[in-house]
Amino acid sequence: MRNGSARGDRSAQAGVRARAVAGLRALDCVDAKRLRPLLDDPAAGVVRETAAALLPSAEELPADWLLERIGCERPRHVRVGAFRLLDARGGVAALRAAVGLLEDPDVKLRTWAAQSVQRWHASPDERRGDSEVGELLDRCRHLFSDHVLRRRKWEAGVDN
Repeated sequence: MRNGSARGDRSAQAGVRARAVAGLRALDCVDAKRLRPLLDDPAAGVVRETAAALLPSAEELPADWLLERIGCERPRHVRVGAFRLLDARGGVAALRAAVGLLEDPDVKLRTWAAQSVQRWHASPDERRGDSEVGELLDRCRHLFSDHVLRRRKWEAGVDN
């Protein structure tokens, strides 16, 4: 009985953390720096609420820190939360994450990554001619027609 009680306590604590994050978001009192550690929470509900709360601040979060969280060694809910933020952030980091997830063992994450790649466009404020963008687009050429691939590369300044 003791283990069941401990599990129930952990579940209740996770529920409290998730509701606290949801409350901060509702009150528009989100401090991205303080909430960041909750993206690694063992409870999926907490990570889901944290990702939702951090969406308006996605561009301010360190891309490398988010990219570390989409690796296969992380729990699925952490990977999903981090990718949600990277996708919202856009730019080369989002493309890098999405292309990396195209071979992920999780079919839903793979599908979402493919859709993200297909929606990706170079943003006007990014450095044009980034060779990494050309390489990433080439790695996922199977998702585009030849015309669309050429167009995406041209937009990014990496047309051949």
